[in-house]
Amino acid sequence: MPITVLIADGKASVRTACAKILKPEKGIRVVGDAASGPAVLAAAMKLKPSILLLDLTLTNTKNGKSLLTTICGRLPHTTVILLTQPSSERRILEALCCGARGYIAMKSLRMFLPKAVRVVHSGEAWVPRKMVAKILDRLMSLTSQTR
Repeated sequence: MPITVLIADGKASVRTACAKILKPEKGIRVVGDAASGPAVLAAAMKLKPSILLLDLTLTNTKNGKSLLTTICGRLPHTTVILLTQPSSERRILEALCCGARGYIAMKSLRMFLPKAVRVVHSGEAWVPRKMVAKILDRLMSLTSQTR
């Protein structure tokens, strides 16, 4: 059974680039794309992809609820990988805490996107090493708050 992927980004050029990178990969099938928060949610609910590649800038919907939290809650079998531009580490960390299983910088798509999809689909996370320390710091902070 192939890994199904939904690509959600506000820019058509990014959606096209991701699809071109993934198309020749055996065992991975792009099932659709979306350009806005409401379209992402509708497509994800309909297609139920294994992996959702989600532009970090689309994660806040008009009603203030996080699109990421909504998707993770409604589609527990869909795993989210964030597509990011250089962004604040705090915002990425918050998204990881809301359920994303990894993130990949736009500049790294060609080199790492297929591998990231496979790794996350297998149950692991895809984050650069420099973020691991920040994630551990966040965990320790949460642990000390519950003591």
